[in-house]
Amino acid sequence: MKTIPFPGNDATFKVDYFRTREGPNWFRCYYKEACYGRMDPMEAWRVLGRARNYETGKALKQWCQDMHDQYGSKDYVDDVQTDKFFDVPTDQINKMVT
Repeated sequence: MKTIPFPGNDATFKVDYFRTREGPNWFRCYYKEACYGRMDPMEAWRVLGRARNYETGKALKQWCQDMHDQYGSKDYVDDVQTDKFFDVPTDQINKMVT
């Protein structure tokens, strides 16, 4: 798991983007003494409530969209297998068994 912090984080406001190997990537939002986990970049931005309209909120929206566009919901390749488990054709397997 790799964590990418938002550049505008401070003591009372913190957003991190988590790139995971197993499962979808997600945002952790800490704001107003509450912590939220959001998968969608727009939902991570909406955690700010009315503060979305300030400069930090606009920068957060752009950063969330950039992270999602760059890495997507899944960016790992473990579940994509390019080779087969058995490289032996099925007719040869039948000959080995009998």
